[in-house]
Amino acid sequence: MKNTAPNLAIFSTIFFWGSSFPVMSFILETSTPLILGAGRFSLAAFISLLWCLYNYKKKITLNHFLRYFIAGFVGIFLYNLFLNYGQQNVSAGASSFIVNCNPLFTVLIGFLILKQKVSIIHWLCVLFCLLGVCIISIDQEGGLEFGSGSTLILFAAILTAIYFHILKPLVLIYGAITSAAYTILFGTLPMIIWFPETYNFIINSNSEVQIAFLWLSLFPTTIGYLTWTYSVGYFGANKASLFLYLIPPISIILNFLWYDKDPSLNTIFGGTIIIISLFCTYFLIKTKNQV
Repeated sequence: MKNTAPNLAIFSTIFFWGSSFPVMSFILETSTPLILGAGRFSLAAFISLLWCLYNYKKKITLNHFLRYFIAGFVGIFLYNLFLNYGQQNVSAGASSFIVNCNPLFTVLIGFLILKQKVSIIHWLCVLFCLLGVCIISIDQEGGLEFGSGSTLILFAAILTAIYFHILKPLVLIYGAITSAAYTILFGTLPMIIWFPETYNFIINSNSEVQIAFLWLSLFPTTIGYLTWTYSVGYFGANKASLFLYLIPPISIILNFLWYDKDPSLNTIFGGTIIIISLFCTYFLIKTKNQV
């Protein structure tokens, strides 16, 4: 029973984040990446501000404030900037597979910065994962050319991995809610200049677009980032990120059910390779922990 809350949190995150890719693709048909980002985080930032004001007595050191700012700038602002621009030319299913390569990059960052050991088999998993990305990118606009949608989303995956490691120590000290609130708040600050344009766009859009923005801002963003931050604090960055391999199948299913869009064969084939790579990575970490 003691694992009920963490498991519920991680699987809620997976479902909500899985739903975000089809919804984002739908919104980008009439919106711009900057409007999408500002609209997605406006509600979450407002709620985060209320929480920070309510919890102002909780003392946070200046160094930790700076760390929250970096986490928000990298994991919220830059991540969504690259993801949104990339998803303009990449399907929802393909983008969900590419961006969720981040568990492999999470471990590699641990190797490069934290001096954690990485086995040869793990390096092979990384290569197979990148092979899967290449296969998916074949039928996406621009392929794997520098600056194409696929490469922008791949860079977003790297930013997410960096964000995981930046945030984890803060969650252990201040808790999931406070960490999520400050991260979202600082990550949304650079988007403020697009708020007026975003407001006018949403007000003048049809009800389907407005509902899509409401879903995206409330569930994948406000609730999803909270449950994810809690999961990272409980499971750790490496282990929690491995659950994300379930997101692409959910994205593909929801994209078909909601918008009647089928994934390409390249997306399915390349995505399968990516998932196998992630499974192997999970098996390696689990075996290592049992030794």
